[in-house]
Amino acid sequence: MKIEIQISGKFQRFLLSGTEEIAISVNDLMQEVQAVATQHRRRTPQLLRQSFGLDFIPESVLINLCKQARNIANDNELYQIHSLKLLHPIESQLNNQTINKYAYQFISEKGNIQLTADDPQIPSFPGAISQQPGNYIITIKQPIYPDLDQEFIQTIWNNISDYWQNLPAINKIEFILQSSNSQQICINHQKITAFISIQELPLELRTAITFLRLQETNTSNLSISVQSLVEEYQSRYRYEQIKLPEQLQPNSNSTPQSGLFIRNRQNRNIFHKIINDARQFLLISSYIIEDEELTTLICEKSLQLPQGVWILTDLRNEVLDRIDEQISDNISIPEQYKISDERKKTCLRMLLNADIPIRSGAFHLKTYISEQYSYLGSCNLTRGSLDINKEAGIVFRNNSQHQNLINLFQQFWQKRSSDEVIPDINNDGFRLRSLLHNHQNQYIYYPDFLTSSQYERDLIKELTNFKGEVKIYSRSFQPSAEIATCLRRLDTQIFIDSSMSVKNQNLNIYKINNLHAKITILGNQVAYIGGINFNFNSNFSRTHDLMYKTTDAKEINQIIRQLPLLDS
Repeated sequence: MKIEIQISGKFQRFLLSGTEEIAISVNDLMQEVQAVATQHRRRTPQLLRQSFGLDFIPESVLINLCKQARNIANDNELYQIHSLKLLHPIESQLNNQTINKYAYQFISEKGNIQLTADDPQIPSFPGAISQQPGNYIITIKQPIYPDLDQEFIQTIWNNISDYWQNLPAINKIEFILQSSNSQQICINHQKITAFISIQELPLELRTAITFLRLQETNTSNLSISVQSLVEEYQSRYRYEQIKLPEQLQPNSNSTPQSGLFIRNRQNRNIFHKIINDARQFLLISSYIIEDEELTTLICEKSLQLPQGVWILTDLRNEVLDRIDEQISDNISIPEQYKISDERKKTCLRMLLNADIPIRSGAFHLKTYISEQYSYLGSCNLTRGSLDINKEAGIVFRNNSQHQNLINLFQQFWQKRSSDEVIPDINNDGFRLRSLLHNHQNQYIYYPDFLTSSQYERDLIKELTNFKGEVKIYSRSFQPSAEIATCLRRLDTQIFIDSSMSVKNQNLNIYKINNLHAKITILGNQVAYIGGINFNFNSNFSRTHDLMYKTTDAKEINQIIRQLPLLDS
């Protein structure tokens, strides 16, 4: 167990003996930072921010400060290798002048804590100020902490330990099943935060939790003590798990077809029709759900559909407390279109009150499927996507792609969701209960529908052998080094949303207002369309999403003909 304690007091700065307090300009300071950075091989803007306590300064501002300090206006002069953003070596400009060296303390009623100069909790000390009030957070892994009152630390440790030890096993199980972290849980008691590793729990408790997460039904292989825990938990916290129907199929009486939809501010009608025309089932995956009109329609349809409504969304990492950046960054958007946290919570409560099963996970996927239609594209159920953004998607009807999207949704539901959303009158009307899936069944991939990692690999393969024009439409643009190299040798045009910043990649990059579509086209040979942004960074493959790949000339020409709608 480890405990975090917040202590009130004041930060104090002391000038070390042997140094004189001298004034230093911002330019001189930035020169010294660059001199030390190049000496210790911390020569990128990212490492400057991390290593010198400059992470409060945006990277673009920091780069401009470095330029100003060296009177350099050209990126290529400031950096050795442009693509890697490495600083040129620089010598100290202060000659024999010594930069101020300080020691730091945090002083409180409970004792004085000696701080190292790189402690991220130390506030800035402008001018001659040597003291600042504030709070300091300490972490203890045993009932002792140097420099602080031992009785104070011991009392807090005992209070948390006693609280956890005296908590009934059934309550501990429920507490853990609500946690989204599979390695440790966080508890708050008397304004003190504690973290408990799952491995610290007794074996029988861990066994019961694993059994419940896997939603097993056969308890015969469990020990008597674990069976007792499982049965007691189920009797107290019983929540019936509704299983997604296995036999979901397109309407065989419909004419097989597919059609592209690129829209500017006119996406609502598409999804109103998909939802309203459903007669058997409705499968919905939207990164954010906040549109009350369509949520009301979904709730009404759930009462009519014999195979039900099923929803995947992303409620991880306090998604409910975030707003859509594309809307908030654009000050010209009317106030009534800005997404509010309360609207998201209202929609979630509406869906749960209609007894619609909902699961949460790392879903960036935007797909809306019934037996009549299946849509894959970039449009969320948000007012921004439905009424403002320029979005793109493709709709299939009674063909192999229609069935494959149904199958993929089932796999995402069964194998990629991390939590089930449960009604709870004590927690904003809902809470999350973590899931642990049995991965014995192999995940099935479909060549027309690429996951994030597949999209990257496939794109590299196609670009390597391609000669011609490439067009990329994406809300943002972060290519990998390998993909960027491929794009530079081709006739490439990149279109991104006007609110997005992008590093100079020596590529033709243009900005379009409210662009949210995701399309990549290689001449008239290959096209990709779906929900994945052209961001091949470290977080790229962590989200669940799909791109439809087509080499069909008719579909590619249809995409090309509608592209001007994104520029208008």
